[in-house]
Amino acid sequence: MIYRFVYKKYRRSFGAPLRTVHGPWREREGIIVRLERENGRVGFGEIAPIPWFGTETLAEGEERCRGFGDKVSDEVLDAVPERMGCVRFALAQARAAASEAADPANAASVKPVRLPVAALLPAGRAALTVLKEKIEGGFLAFKWKVGVGEIADELALLDDLLARLPAHAKLRLDANGAWTSRQAVRWLERCADRPVEFVEQPVTAGDEDALLGLAEDYPVKLALDESVVRLSEARHWQALGWRGVFVIKPALSGPLEELVRWVSDTKADIVLSSAIETTLARSAILRVVLGGGLTQRALGFGVGEIFGERVWDGPVIGPLADASCIQQEPGEALWNALA
Repeated sequence: MIYRFVYKKYRRSFGAPLRTVHGPWREREGIIVRLERENGRVGFGEIAPIPWFGTETLAEGEERCRGFGDKVSDEVLDAVPERMGCVRFALAQARAAASEAADPANAASVKPVRLPVAALLPAGRAALTVLKEKIEGGFLAFKWKVGVGEIADELALLDDLLARLPAHAKLRLDANGAWTSRQAVRWLERCADRPVEFVEQPVTAGDEDALLGLAEDYPVKLALDESVVRLSEARHWQALGWRGVFVIKPALSGPLEELVRWVSDTKADIVLSSAIETTLARSAILRVVLGGGLTQRALGFGVGEIFGERVWDGPVIGPLADASCIQQEPGEALWNALA
């Protein structure tokens, strides 16, 4: 199959900067790709890298796109290396949308499945205000960014957050690999026998021995995030005997059909999470996830209206995700917005 190929870069500021262990994140940069078949069918995909998270860079993604020229074959698209997960995700998304017989994993019809959504809490004391708002909005799962401030302050704030959680609610902690092993021990001891669903990436992705040891020594469930940017890395951890959770950001990990196949084959315990992508990538991901069978854990897509513009944010996602959260074929609108 030969496609006409063209791409456009985008840069959108967030409504408010996101605080991370790497400093404030103020804007989202990415690439929208457009594939057109000989019969005129068109598909769009989104390349949304996060280099500091371990993906390819935006420049690498653009170089790959530029190298395709204005016409590209399936064979050339299939030859994109595994390490370029964001590019591979976007190309698979665009091809599926342009196909007359799309893969069932990417079918436009969605079964009437509803899944809970975890609301993202900001770092620091602002988390208390947002927690109150999200509880009033009906959320019962929350993810809090830690490892940003002083450990004593954050541990005290953890107590305050847990005291405000409704019955049956769960809190996820995401350290983004910011803790030392000693700090991780301090946190895991504090979390024992408390309503903490899991602690995400307590130490750096490269410290395999520490991660395996912490998972073995403490009853709190641990989750890998930065350690499993790509599915090949998740398979590596499975081979090491990892029994915790895998937090997968599909927009970074590669083609959606590969994710579906991996979960089906291995029965991995996964959480599907946002990479702060636009509605283009997010709708494609949710179309697959809400088809059922991938996970029963709350989805990590409760990030709110990040861009403050409906064309980029798409449908608002509340405490339960269903078919109403999926925007059908948003690519054309985003493409035209970049004209």
